[in-house]
Amino acid sequence: MEEPFVLPETAAVLAGIAEQGGPHLADLSATDMRAVYLQMGALFDVQPEAGVRWKDLDGPSCRLRAYFPGEAAAGPVVLYMHGGGWVIGDLETHHPVCSTIAAITGCRVVAVDYRMGPEDPYPASHDDCIAAAGFVLGSPAELEAPVTGLATAGDSAGGNLAYYVAAVLGAEKVKAQLLVYPWLDCTAPDRGSYKAFGEGFILDAKLLARFAADYLPGDGDAAGPAASPLLHPLPAALPPAVILTAGLDPLRDQGRAMAGRMADAGMEVHFMEAAGLIHGLATMRAAFPTADRILRRAIGVFADLVNG
Repeated sequence: MEEPFVLPETAAVLAGIAEQGGPHLADLSATDMRAVYLQMGALFDVQPEAGVRWKDLDGPSCRLRAYFPGEAAAGPVVLYMHGGGWVIGDLETHHPVCSTIAAITGCRVVAVDYRMGPEDPYPASHDDCIAAAGFVLGSPAELEAPVTGLATAGDSAGGNLAYYVAAVLGAEKVKAQLLVYPWLDCTAPDRGSYKAFGEGFILDAKLLARFAADYLPGDGDAAGPAASPLLHPLPAALPPAVILTAGLDPLRDQGRAMAGRMADAGMEVHFMEAAGLIHGLATMRAAFPTADRILRRAIGVFADLVNG
């Protein structure tokens, strides 16, 4: 079998993590996993964008963080759902990427600090994001100007949530969606990229299984349309999408498959793949300069859809 293409910057990070040793992330408690994930961001991510201000606010069911690229004006708002398998991640781990989206799109961004497993299993995360979308569309005073529409964005499990909100609300309310290496099939398919990159690239099959067990403990949850939309028909009125995958990611083929399905359905879909990079590139941009350039390019295409 041909060896996969690995960028030198990726090889350096993987080698450094391997040298550190320590327990597998999936063997830690949820609390300890969250602490490690936050530390990784401090080590590998960039600083927030200069000139973007933010403030925390109370949403209908969870905390939110609003980002303002300048003085607030009437316009669409991007709702951002962080990654982390519905178990780890928070407003801090994805603070830089949310500020980047605000800076590039010129739109206000609202990040959702949704409830997670194992404390709050399915459908808590999904319900909180739908509630946050309704809250934002109601033009709350905290956003300082009327909201004329919504766009959704997210990475990994957050990409799943971004797709879910777009599917539930439809193109009438959601202008566009940005799905960064989305998790779209939680049934652990034993083939393709899920098998090829299931070990040795930080996110692996063992960690994905842990996430699924913590958030999707009910019979049938993992295969349902919310957790695994790739196993179900596309909704009739999905908004345009930008999908960015990572070349060395167990979830790579899921993003590819969704992009193909959208194209076959006649949707507007823009597909990009970050060859030689791993899952997590959106929150490791200080370590991966190539990832920063590619992510900014994807956000630029997304901005055209949101503002057009």
